[in-house]
Amino acid sequence: MFNLQWITQLTQKIEGLSTQQTFFYWLASKYYHGVVKKEIELARITKEDNILCIGGGLCPFSAVLLHQKTGAKVTVIDNNEACAQKAQEVIERLELQHHVTVLCEDGTDLDFPLTSFSVVHLALQVSPMEQVFAQVKAQATPGTKILVRRPRKCLNKMYCQWSNSLIQCCQQIFHKKMRNIGSTQMYVKKERIV
Repeated sequence: MFNLQWITQLTQKIEGLSTQQTFFYWLASKYYHGVVKKEIELARITKEDNILCIGGGLCPFSAVLLHQKTGAKVTVIDNNEACAQKAQEVIERLELQHHVTVLCEDGTDLDFPLTSFSVVHLALQVSPMEQVFAQVKAQATPGTKILVRRPRKCLNKMYCQWSNSLIQCCQQIFHKKMRNIGSTQMYVKKERIV
């Protein structure tokens, strides 16, 4: 039976090849170009934004593309130390270390404040999604845009299950059918009601 562990292993194999060979990096990054372009349009991301990407993996394609397409500063976190180390090597190989920072952090227990981030991006494979989203929602400042990738409907059982009601009054974009990413939802943190 297919599950998130199987998807994670396959993704890591593809990303592992991409960290070693420029051709594989270029080929694998093509998968993300259209998705990231739509996400930039959805959240109206500009070079003035400071982006936190949660779930960077071995090869943080989305973080790199977010920076390259907008000029925004990006911080990538991954809770796997080996992934974070390899991702840092990729960033250095691409000579983006002044624009993209990689940290080994857990999205369920962030060790730094989110006050400086105007956009938070949650990868499709973030798990447990509900806890990470709740942590981000609680710590984000009002006006922060939280982008959450969601799987195609037929793949829902393969990814961390959570209630779509967590993201209320959000905007959503849909991606092409030939990907495991079905949509990206955007939640904007509201002012606290006292």
